[in-house]
Amino acid sequence: MTLKKLNLHLVSDSSGETVISVAKSALKHFRSIEAVEYVWSFVKEKEQVDKILEEINKKSNEYNFVICTITDDELRKYLKDNCVKSKIPYRAILSHIIREISSYLEIEKDEKLDLHAEINNEYFQRIEAINYTINHDDGQNLQDIEKADIILVGVSRTSKSPTSTYLAYRGYKVANIPFVGNVPFYVDLARLKNKLTIGLTIDVNRLIEIRKNRLSSINNEGNEIYANYDRVKAEVEEAEKLFSQNNWPVIDVTQKSIEEVSATIIQLFNKM
Repeated sequence: MTLKKLNLHLVSDSSGETVISVAKSALKHFRSIEAVEYVWSFVKEKEQVDKILEEINKKSNEYNFVICTITDDELRKYLKDNCVKSKIPYRAILSHIIREISSYLEIEKDEKLDLHAEINNEYFQRIEAINYTINHDDGQNLQDIEKADIILVGVSRTSKSPTSTYLAYRGYKVANIPFVGNVPFYVDLARLKNKLTIGLTIDVNRLIEIRKNRLSSINNEGNEIYANYDRVKAEVEEAEKLFSQNNWPVIDVTQKSIEEVSATIIQLFNKM
């Protein structure tokens, strides 16, 4: 069977969970499509739409399809009008998506599909990702880090574990590695060379606040090192230096939710 490649651009003004689910449901009807998903999350400005269209137009010689869940009428119309102008197929969920894909690629949808088996496969893949991520939390079991889809590195309390868990639920195998100030980074950097390794950073004052709350919750307010301003500042700067030396993408988690951070990571993963 010859596969037709389809760049599927999923545009959302939130985390993108809904449009991702809808797109996956539609694609289950086509065995002959090799879909590449590009998730554009938290799109709330026309400038963001312009950037999305710019990226799509770079692939103008390929099949592109835009599906969106944008609640703002003006912004959604702006996206639609510009898609029409650029002759990019566009739909705003879920109505007629299956029919439009069929027409665009000139193929008929498969009538007899074992969707139950497909769902089961996705379920077990997700469970495998969750198990891997749990077993590779906080620098554990690094002997098979090559099996990770994504590796997160950051100082303590930069949301490495919850972000890893969220990504695992989405089906990605994630290992997260703590960075400790004044301690040599103990992972062989050569093993991370061809992996998507992402540095997580945060505002120093916000990190101190989070760490103080953590110390209070475990009745350890007397710890004078963990939340000391000078030590924390040096630790964050040292971590950022490591990220820069290895050309790792860096995400500042200061003002971002777990969903926002994860959406950015998935975009980087898809680009890679």
